[in-house]
Amino acid sequence: MSKQTLAFVDQAVPGHVECHDKTQRLISSDTFEVRSQALMITLYDAASRPDSYHGWNPLPARIRYCLNFKGLSFKTVWLEYPDIESTLRSVGASPTMKWPDGRPCYTVPVIRDDSHLTDNGEPTVISDSWAIAKYLDESYPDTGSARLLPDGTMALQMLSQAYIHNTLYLGCLARILAPHPMQLLSETSQKYYRETREMIFSTSLEDLCPRGSVQWKEGWSNTQQIFDTIATFLDQNGSRDEILFMGVRPSYVDFVLVSFLDTLAILLPDQWEIVKTWNGGRWAKLRESCAYWATIHD
Repeated sequence: MSKQTLAFVDQAVPGHVECHDKTQRLISSDTFEVRSQALMITLYDAASRPDSYHGWNPLPARIRYCLNFKGLSFKTVWLEYPDIESTLRSVGASPTMKWPDGRPCYTVPVIRDDSHLTDNGEPTVISDSWAIAKYLDESYPDTGSARLLPDGTMALQMLSQAYIHNTLYLGCLARILAPHPMQLLSETSQKYYRETREMIFSTSLEDLCPRGSVQWKEGWSNTQQIFDTIATFLDQNGSRDEILFMGVRPSYVDFVLVSFLDTLAILLPDQWEIVKTWNGGRWAKLRESCAYWATIHD
């Protein structure tokens, strides 16, 4: 099984990333090593061209963080965009949303767990990031470092995820980022991606959020305001050194946020250079703190 550590992390990751002292003490422990080698989970993710960067999509990326954090052995199946629906239907995945015309929409991430069989003797297949995180905690409570959704935090984790996804991503970053995966996709996926995204946004990718446009400037202004709000929330932990949502203990919502930061760093590296200076460098520190669990398993 080949492993690729994310190349876009700002500091080298020689095995353990250098980051905040308290978090470093946590991730230096051997409890974070992958232990469940006898198990096999398949993560379905969106493919890129062979000569470009894999793992840019923030939604499967958060589950990759979760699987590594739980210490679970897994492999990745990379799907071209036109093949996502047929492949996920064939393995028994459920749709996660609907297209504007009402058709069911199948999205990544999806996991297939060959070690947990259903009553019909088939592998367990889970769609949707939140459902996957809950499943991993319920099915593998004693693997890896800790629970993704610690006891007593489920509602807060869900609320935080919803705020980040709906306000930061769908409200701002989605329009800014949407045109830029085209540079990483194969010709086949480019055609499908363009058609579906232009249907969703009701405009061409070129006109969605051009650099320097009013939409671009307003989008980044709104994005910075939301990051300011998230930073204010995190400051309630009592110390600016405690950059994670639960202080020094990583949890699911950290991986939700850091996945969007990773995507930004891949698709718009020049803008990431700006964002990583916001809020006293908090967002660069967050990526550094989570980089240990960013390994891609092909």
